[in-house]
Amino acid sequence: MSLMHTTALAQFLGTLPGAPTPDRPLWRDAAGRVQGQFFHCALTSLFETVWQLGADGSLASAGHEAMMRTWTRDGDLGLNPWKLFSLASDDSTLVELDRLCRLVHTLNYFARTPYDDRRRLVLNVHGRLLAAVAADHGKAFQRAVMALGLRPDQFVIQVPSTANDDLGLLLFVVDNYRRNGFAVAVQASDPAEAGALLVHAKPAFLKLDARRDWHARHLVSLADSARELGVTLALRRCERPSDLELARAAGITYVQGSILPGAEPEPEPSSAPLVMPMAQAPLVQQQCAGFSLTE
Repeated sequence: MSLMHTTALAQFLGTLPGAPTPDRPLWRDAAGRVQGQFFHCALTSLFETVWQLGADGSLASAGHEAMMRTWTRDGDLGLNPWKLFSLASDDSTLVELDRLCRLVHTLNYFARTPYDDRRRLVLNVHGRLLAAVAADHGKAFQRAVMALGLRPDQFVIQVPSTANDDLGLLLFVVDNYRRNGFAVAVQASDPAEAGALLVHAKPAFLKLDARRDWHARHLVSLADSARELGVTLALRRCERPSDLELARAAGITYVQGSILPGAEPEPEPSSAPLVMPMAQAPLVQQQCAGFSLTE
């Protein structure tokens, strides 16, 4: 494990208070889990495993996709994450909230993951963020990652499928994240959309929704094209044994979904009372090894 990784990450974790405070957006609960706070909710992480599917049907963990869970000050399940984002009515608050969530996930994941572990953390980007950031998507997050002693290539930035409606913006965003060292995943709902994304975006990963009932011949053809272009296919939301059989038949090696061993147990809400900032107040600045969260 890198000395810089253990020092920078551990040092930053050591600066976090053990209970919520009005002037800090991050804190650690009794279990050591990092939580953020926004709009009367505590934000923490849940991780779903991304599995590598062998030709013999074996499964090996290839990484995790981070998901946000929220708790209220009373310890109840909080707002749906996307509803929480809708409360960020202006672009600057949205950007800060999105960065806060990515930082919470990064700290929770890499506090327990060896620096030289080949598994990657998949982070989702909110659709509104794509237009809210004028230029250089990923630059601020790259600085935070490197300040913690981590590398951009340890992450996959997953762009929402809604971005497919504006191909120009999608290509701009994909290129920005790629230039800042991050692998990018895009999502397709049908063969035509998947083919267009392969040709135009050339992402590191193209994720397909298994619930769309893909025909085997379409997937095999798509997989052949993807290999020629250096794009890796992944089948998400696998809910039936036939989904895994389809992935194997098409040579798709990365799978996610409820039929697989999956997410960690739901985190228990902290018993500590929460002290929350004002609902629409800007997030206060938090220093991350010299990097400001709201920079």
